[in-house]
Parts: sequence; C-alpha cells; structure tokens
Amino acid sequence: MEKTLPFAPVKAAPGIPPAAYHDPEIFRAEEERIFRRSWVFAGFTDELARPNDYLTRRIGGLDVLVQNFDGELRGFRNVCTHRFALIHRTPRGNGMLRCGYHGWTFDRDGVPYGIPGNEANFGLDREGRCGHALTPVAVGVCGRFVFLRVAAEGPALDDWLGVYGDVLRHASKIFVRPFDEQAMEWAANWKMGVESVLEVYHADLTHPTTFRKLVKGDWRCDYDGAHSRGVTAVSDKSARWWDGVSERLGFRPSTVLREYDHLHIFPNLEIGFTRGAVMSVQTYDPLGPDRCALNLRLFLADPEGDSGKGGPAARRLIEEGARDLNVALLREDQEASELAFRGCRQTERPALLGLNEERIQQFHAVWRGMVGV
Repeated sequence: MEKTLPFAPVKAAPGIPPAAYHDPEIFRAEEERIFRRSWVFAGFTDELARPNDYLTRRIGGLDVLVQNFDGELRGFRNVCTHRFALIHRTPRGNGMLRCGYHGWTFDRDGVPYGIPGNEANFGLDREGRCGHALTPVAVGVCGRFVFLRVAAEGPALDDWLGVYGDVLRHASKIFVRPFDEQAMEWAANWKMGVESVLEVYHADLTHPTTFRKLVKGDWRCDYDGAHSRGVTAVSDKSARWWDGVSERLGFRPSTVLREYDHLHIFPNLEIGFTRGAVMSVQTYDPLGPDRCALNLRLFLADPEGDSGKGGPAARRLIEEGARDLNVALLREDQEASELAFRGCRQTERPALLGLNEERIQQFHAVWRGMVGV
C-alpha cells in the first residue's frame, strides 16, 4: 500500500518536546485543536440499537452525548440549556433526553419541548424554545463504529478514515459482540499510551512472555492521512492454535486479516486483529495532562455465540485466555508508559525516534500539524 506520509522517514528523528506530554497549556491546545476537531470513536451501534438508547462521552474537555431517536442517531453537548446540568449522567443507558435537575425534555433537534411550568414561569414560545436548543455534535457511523465530532465544520467521516474505513466495515461483519470490557487509569499522558502500541521495538524486554510469543516481528507499515497501520506475521505456534480453535468451535475468522494487524485511527483509537479470530478495540482517553483512561473491548469471530460448536464452556475458556493475555500485555505497557512519563518531566531533550519507530514519527508529525507546535 502506498504511503501518504507528511514526511519521509529516512533516518532517526527527534520526537515532540518533552513538555508536550505534561504542559497544561499544551493539553488545553490538544483539547481544542485535536479532540474537538477530529472524529473521535464513541462506541458501537449495538449500544444504540433501541429508541432512546444513549452514550455519553467527554471529548476535548466537553461533555457530549449520542442518542437514538426512532432509529436516527443524533449528537449534542450533554449540558442542559436551562441551568447547565448534565442531562444524561451515566456512560450508557436508555431514557428520554430529559434533564434530571428540573425536567427539561428535548426533542431530536435538541429543542426543549417539555418545560415544567413554562407558561407561568418562562413564557417561551416556539421561537424562544428554539433559541434554547442544545448545541449539536456531528455523528458518523462506519460499519458498527460510531464517531463524534464536536466541531461544527470538518471533513466527512469517510474522508477522515480514508482507506481504513474499509477495514472497519469488514471487521463490523466479523466481530459481532464484545465478550469482555476493561477500564484502567494510567498515570501517564494519553500520547504515551498511543505510542506504546505504535512500535514493537520494546516487545523483547517489555513483553517477553505475552506479545513477543504471539508474533514474528517482521513489521510492515502503511499510512493514510492522519492514521497508520502495522502488520506482522503471527508466530507459527499461535497461527496453528487459533486456526484449530476456530475450526473446533465453529468461528468464522476474517479471511483477509490473517496476521497480527494493528490500526491507529488518530487521535486515540487502536484496533488490533489476531489471526482474523480476535479483535481488540482500545482508546486512550485524556483525563488531564498527566492521566489517561484506557478502555478496552475484546471480540471473537463467533457469530453464533454460546450456541456455537463446543458449547458455552469451551467458548468461555477461549475468552478467559484472550482476556488474560490482553490485560497482562496492557499492564506491562502501563508500567513502561508511566515510568517514561515520569522521566519525560525531568528533561528538555526530545526522544530520538528510529526507523523502527516510524509510526510514532508519523503520529508526531500529525500532532505538530494540528497543535501548531
């Protein structure tokens, strides 16, 4: 696949300044110029399947929501236009778009149509109610992946995802439902988390019994726009094992994602595929300059669920093994990232990125272009 890099990585290059990982002013610039202007992954259509299903997220320092209105997904700032209360207070749920503080209720256009005591206390006519509509947030869907964009103007989702949109649409047909979810808080900047999955230079020492045994390490990279992809062959032992599992349990693995295939969708969505049988979806969500939340979901290529071959007990064994491996790997990355974050606050010299870290070079180039540093 042809590379469309904003630069040509022909030699080692300096990374972004160490202050970029911990300076509060830079973090505020990231919130405004990266997260509010980018399409940010919010969840899956499965979580929004019924009327009034909703998800809430915090993107670029702003609380937002996406909700199903009779089959149509609409997004808004999650702030009531009466007196600033958060409308939906849980990460996901089902309920009318109604503020729990005073009961203002909003329609699919974000206009308050139910205002307790309106006639006696507010006197808002149609024009007045429209003037107190919620601020809209753009919603885009690719396969079963749901994205939100806070900025009013920006590229269409298909243009933003580029060629990798096809991978998301393909994966949406293979990996139907998650079997595990994990949430971890890291004492590190979100970029440290992203960088930990963009290179395998650290695998020998950091992941000797986890990731290193899974792959051969013959890494190939390609790029499209702000995003990148890395592919390496699965080890012979892992390939035989997963192929055997898929055959015995009646899985329907992808016929095109046959190696270890990793997508980075800028800014913070990471998707990994193992032998077409497992998909991991993780985000590194900023909580501040010095903290991020890692959210992980795991899927198997098992369209029949517990009714598949081998029964629920065999499936649970596979799920537990895949979960334990991924959690162990991420704990190893967490320890390394937190120590690196501690170190970056003690120097002014940027990192030196080698050609085996070219995906980080590209990530930094995109980051510089958007933040302006």
